[in-house]
Amino acid sequence: MEYPDDLDLEGMNALDELTGDGAPFDHTAAPKLSSELEDLIRATKYHTPANGTPKRKSSKMDYLFKISHPITPTILASAAILPTQPKIHQGQGENGDVLFCQVHDIDVPTIKEWLATTYPTISPTFIPINIARKTLSPFSAYPTLGYDTTLPQHRPQTIRPSDYQPAQNQYPVWYFFYGTLANPSQLAHLFNSPPDQNHTLLPAMIHSGKIRTWAGKYKALVDNPGTCVEGCAYQVMSQEQEDALRVYETAKYEVVRVEIMCRMDFRARFVRGLTFRFAGEEGELDEDEGESDEKSDGYE
Repeated sequence: MEYPDDLDLEGMNALDELTGDGAPFDHTAAPKLSSELEDLIRATKYHTPANGTPKRKSSKMDYLFKISHPITPTILASAAILPTQPKIHQGQGENGDVLFCQVHDIDVPTIKEWLATTYPTISPTFIPINIARKTLSPFSAYPTLGYDTTLPQHRPQTIRPSDYQPAQNQYPVWYFFYGTLANPSQLAHLFNSPPDQNHTLLPAMIHSGKIRTWAGKYKALVDNPGTCVEGCAYQVMSQEQEDALRVYETAKYEVVRVEIMCRMDFRARFVRGLTFRFAGEEGELDEDEGESDEKSDGYE
């Protein structure tokens, strides 16, 4: 099996326990796993560098934390290690049921420090999830492209769910695509669509963004108030489709809110939607030389 660059030995053993002693992971290799956990673990599969040197991943990475006796998800939450009850994933390995908590990267050092003090005999296992993070706040506009929600003038005066759309689990939902996803054949491949199914992309534009590149070839949307980016709008119909997109984009990107201007029925229409913003570090981006698909702010 191919492992993420920052996966430690315990993480490798945990994956082997779930997927079967180093056998290549697929949906038939571990039929007792939940489909959701299969997708999450499958998303960690990519090549290790030829020189074997670990690379630091995006700070937006989520992790699966393997639960070991006597630790429980409730203990983690009640001990103020996690702000809320964590999301749980369940599988079944050779030694019985296996439970994982899904945690953010920011929680990992805290969990490790707490375990070292409270349960020093436990060696924690963290498996990185190489999938674009999606954490849309129901109480603010966070996260929104080109919009700093921490500024006082952007803090909400009232809290109404209708003010902050799209919601975390709202479907169908409009997405703005600006790279390889703006291709119907690519979408058909990701969604495993039947040959006769069409994927309609509409010409679209968003504001407060800019296209840069990283690794010399990958497009990266970043915040840039004052400019617009041209691309395509697509209506994602289900969580299954969205999950396929998030796995494809990897943890180098995150899902953010954005207002999309798309051309529909020969008219310009504004819709609240989502897009993938680069989630890596500034130093990972190539030199900024400008992009041909950027325009001055304002929809022309």
